[in-house]
Amino acid sequence: MPLRPLLPAMLLALVMSIIVGVLAVGRDSGFTLALAVALFALQMLFAMVRTNAPFWNADANGEAGRDATIALCVRRNTLLAALVYAWGAAAVLAIYSLSGLNWRHWWQYGAAMALVAAGVFVYAHLLTDEHGAYRAPKALNALMGLTVVQGLAVTVALVYLVGWGKLVSQRSDWAANYVFATGSLTLALLSLISVLTYNKLKQRPA
Repeated sequence: MPLRPLLPAMLLALVMSIIVGVLAVGRDSGFTLALAVALFALQMLFAMVRTNAPFWNADANGEAGRDATIALCVRRNTLLAALVYAWGAAAVLAIYSLSGLNWRHWWQYGAAMALVAAGVFVYAHLLTDEHGAYRAPKALNALMGLTVVQGLAVTVALVYLVGWGKLVSQRSDWAANYVFATGSLTLALLSLISVLTYNKLKQRPA
């Protein structure tokens, strides 16, 4: 399924999760913040499945051919990843600038995620060039390698946040940890789905 029909719901979930998140942190309510970030994560999971499911069918190549279908799938999943990073940046920046909660590193983490989101968006745009080097099989294989690395990295981050009690911490970074954990879980699932779909498409005849 194309991303465009899903975009309004994803953007609404993004905005609402941030608004509710800011209000929740202002009232020191971790439970409400957890619900707010879960709203975005669930919407993204829905979008991942709706976007990738059509590519799991045996006749997913259609008239476009295998390589074009793979590039389209990779581009859509790349855009989803960019949106997750953008949400993380917006959430951290909004929460710590509007809720009254103070954490000295909030802007560094927010800015870093914003830069990553911008870079991923640019890469997704480059994938629209049908004759570009970024759509070559070798380039897409390299991207999938990076996707695996991303999945492992965010999984380690999630284990660290949960295992070391960061989600029940009383320090001023507690709200950011909710965002980091949710973003890590969402990216881990997206990385897994992306790699599985890519490998399934690669097994098809050209």
